[in-house]
Amino acid sequence: MQFLLKISLMLFLINFSAPNVSVACEFLKEEIGTPILNIIEKYDYLDDPTYEGSESFTLVKEYDSLSLCENSELEDTLIKVFVKEGKIIATEIEGPYGEAKNGKILNFAKIYLGYSTEEEIDEKWTGGTTLSSFGENVVYGRVEFIDGNYETLTISKPEFKQFLFGPNVQEIMM
Repeated sequence: MQFLLKISLMLFLINFSAPNVSVACEFLKEEIGTPILNIIEKYDYLDDPTYEGSESFTLVKEYDSLSLCENSELEDTLIKVFVKEGKIIATEIEGPYGEAKNGKILNFAKIYLGYSTEEEIDEKWTGGTTLSSFGENVVYGRVEFIDGNYETLTISKPEFKQFLFGPNVQEIMM
């Protein structure tokens, strides 16, 4: 009897001490490199931005975060989905202008996605830093902007890094 009590207590503690990824955002847990057509049915608002002749481009489609995630922590944020050759090569969460000092996206990344950093980040910090992750390239940033500083969290893989910036990146407006 005491053995069962110990096991129950241990399972209870493990459940509440692990990062709460179950309510994080299922979309952000999709593996980078996954063909978009393989997951499009799982998300009502996700669509395939590719078109004939777009193979040489990285296509970026912007969504309201709550259209892909059911987590109120992401309210007033955007998710950018980067697609190259029909595969998701990166996702980026972008926070509202003027709210970077709150650290909303950094806290979301730590609490719900399990990422961490050794860097001391206070409310005035701006720049970029790599967060610890499990095989992905995760960069947290605070950008200085005339309308107020904002946060970003970019999730990708090292082999896709060169496709996220440059003249062959097209934003898709639909």
